[in-house]
Amino acid sequence: MISPQVTLEMVLALSFAGFVQGLTGFGFGMAAVAMLPLLVGLKDAQVVIAILTGVVCAATFLSTWRHFRWREGRGLVLGAGIGVPIGFWALIYFPASLLLQLLGLLLCIFSASELWRGDRMPLRIPRALSFPIGVVSGCLGGALNVGGPPAIAYVYSQPWTKEETVSLLQVVFGVSALLRLVLLIPSQLIRSEHVWVSLLTMAPMLVATWCGGRLLTRVPGEKVKVGVFSFLFVMGLKYLFTVN
Repeated sequence: MISPQVTLEMVLALSFAGFVQGLTGFGFGMAAVAMLPLLVGLKDAQVVIAILTGVVCAATFLSTWRHFRWREGRGLVLGAGIGVPIGFWALIYFPASLLLQLLGLLLCIFSASELWRGDRMPLRIPRALSFPIGVVSGCLGGALNVGGPPAIAYVYSQPWTKEETVSLLQVVFGVSALLRLVLLIPSQLIRSEHVWVSLLTMAPMLVATWCGGRLLTRVPGEKVKVGVFSFLFVMGLKYLFTVN
């Protein structure tokens, strides 16, 4: 049973994750999964994050849907669809401590990479790799809800507009979240309290997302990036070295 105090802490954490989403365009899942397992454990956190990721992605996609190009993104989307069930199987059958340490490692690697890369132009990843990259993204998303790094690295290496990039990422993450929910239903991991927390969180989370988007126009992008990825790196270290 999730206590009222923990519920409030979850709402605050998820609202912060929404704020990060508004600042970065893709940070909700990583920020949420960096904080929620500290409050309720990995599996409970995954249920709530899966519900709310779909809401965040849908809200973001509404503003960019005209720029979505299925032909360019189908490999990534289809690959993610195949990878999610594989990752979900790992979530069910692998020890939570092992998965949390893997989560910490991935957060550290991705954050350090982004901080080191700075404003350097990304390497161009061949489009022929979109499907396997999608599978890897789906596996990480199904197990740990951190499918973002490989998908983000791929789309930002392509010569696409910002709107095309954002719209494709919302579809990839939204499809992954929907598949996780479908898999969660027969597994009986979803409880009424998860739905209740998600409902309580939606309004403040969406407001925080909007505020993050507004702030992005006033704060230098490099400072935002350093702050967000430094936070994720510290959380990654915590999971990597303090999980029993």
